[in-house]
Amino acid sequence: MLNISVQLVSISAERLVEALPPKINFNVNLSLPSDRPYMQGGRFIIPFSFMITTLPPVVNIALKGKVFVISDSRDELKRLEKDIGNKKIPPQIVQAVFVNMLAESILLSRSLGTPPPIPGIPGLQQPPGKPGEKRGGQGPGTII
Repeated sequence: MLNISVQLVSISAERLVEALPPKINFNVNLSLPSDRPYMQGGRFIIPFSFMITTLPPVVNIALKGKVFVISDSRDELKRLEKDIGNKKIPPQIVQAVFVNMLAESILLSRSLGTPPPIPGIPGLQQPPGKPGEKRGGQGPGTII
């Protein structure tokens, strides 16, 4: 079993405009590994970088860090090293980095006074039916 921990080594966040536009598109980029992974003291270390940019340019967030992977099994670490060499990053490592860096980005966005880089919930649609038909006491304009 892999024990995964994520550590930041560099944080950069910048608000680029005073007034926020009505719509912002976020571009998220995770580079894992961003540099050559290596073994050190019985653990496997994988450098990464996480970038968020926006269109139009509103905010830039750049986070760099390291993933520390520890295992009781030396064979498991060797297999991990081989997989990463073949560009097959285990999903639990990608998920750990992505979730942690997204959370950090949300906190930084809050500090900068910009919207958080999370996807919005798309508008729910009313089920198909005849226009103006009532369902369960709900009016025709009700969103279900």
